[in-house]
Amino acid sequence: MRHWRTGLFGDSLLRAVCRSVHHSRARQFSEPLYQQIVNVRNNKYKFKCHPYATYDAFKCWNCQTVLDIRPCLFCKNCSIIQSSEDQNLNYFELFNIHVQYDIDTVQLTSNFRKLQNLMHPDRFSNKTEEEQLLSESFSSLLNKSYTTLLNPLLRGLYMLKLGGLSIEEDSITMDSTFLYEIMDWNEKVEEVDTKESLERLKKDVDDMLVVLYKELSKAFSENNQNQAKVLLSKAKFFTTLLEKIKDKDVL
Repeated sequence: MRHWRTGLFGDSLLRAVCRSVHHSRARQFSEPLYQQIVNVRNNKYKFKCHPYATYDAFKCWNCQTVLDIRPCLFCKNCSIIQSSEDQNLNYFELFNIHVQYDIDTVQLTSNFRKLQNLMHPDRFSNKTEEEQLLSESFSSLLNKSYTTLLNPLLRGLYMLKLGGLSIEEDSITMDSTFLYEIMDWNEKVEEVDTKESLERLKKDVDDMLVVLYKELSKAFSENNQNQAKVLLSKAKFFTTLLEKIKDKDVL
């Protein structure tokens, strides 16, 4: 059984992630870091899968070789690109980072660029139609995953999703004080009439988001899912408000 070092939402997240890797016949690797050769032509680049992983094996669609590492980019036998959909990867393991809110965005970007360079459709222009389609799918997943994890709001929402949670209005109890604050903030946006006041308002909203994301980090680290949902709802409001401010034309 794999031991996920998450500390997020307890058993609910563990069950969700375990389901995503189909743990019925899992194999545990004794090596802490299993290295996979991902550039089969010159063996220059290496990308490490998630440490201490337990995964079900799946078969290469081309040669039927059993593949037992994730993420698996190329078959270890025939060197053919593999399907991202067959592996049901979550965004964190795709980039070899732990499932947690506070992540190293520099490392995330570095891993993204390495992977995108390897899987970009341009590299498969002379390959079979099947390989081209798999490359397009993998590249699309990389872009979506990177965009999600890089954005603090989207990252938090995705972590809720991994735990089977959301910020649907009927599932959150918002305090009445914040509801009044929402009206107040909206009035401020409507009343602003100079570029200077617009910039000040934008800074105020930016500052609010900084505070909310710090509180959100604390909520995730303490497994406080209810607080995380409330904070994400507030962050979503201020993010939308910030876009509204940016789109506002002031003479």
